[in-house]
Amino acid sequence: MAEHTTEDLIRGFHHELWVSGDLSAIDRHVDPNARTAMTGFDGSTVDVLREDVERYVAAFDEVRTEIVELIVHDDRAAMWWRTSGRHVGPYGDIAPEPTHRRITMEGVDFFTVRAGRIVEMRSLWNAAAVYRQFGLLADGL
Repeated sequence: MAEHTTEDLIRGFHHELWVSGDLSAIDRHVDPNARTAMTGFDGSTVDVLREDVERYVAAFDEVRTEIVELIVHDDRAAMWWRTSGRHVGPYGDIAPEPTHRRITMEGVDFFTVRAGRIVEMRSLWNAAAVYRQFGLLADGL
């Protein structure tokens, strides 16, 4: 069986997790000792991702997600992503009540891969744009 490239791994992981909503992708593609730093979270990648995906899937339907750009060099990757969905359930403290608005999020994830598994992930997303869409932050701030 041919070895998957870092690009194959990251594209496949993103699709399985965010397009298909398959939480088992975390167990297949993320090293159990991986660490992550994500806007609002810091800790075990497995725990942080599972919590983030569960919160998002419960809060949004009609989800569309895309990889806008993916840059790979050896065992490292940078992925610019965009996702949108209709807000139908609690989204943490940001929006505890459904608004039924279509909310678009955009961000970038940085990955380090070793032995075919994600061992580190840093994720940044434009929280201010999301807060504006929920009506929690004025335009221009």
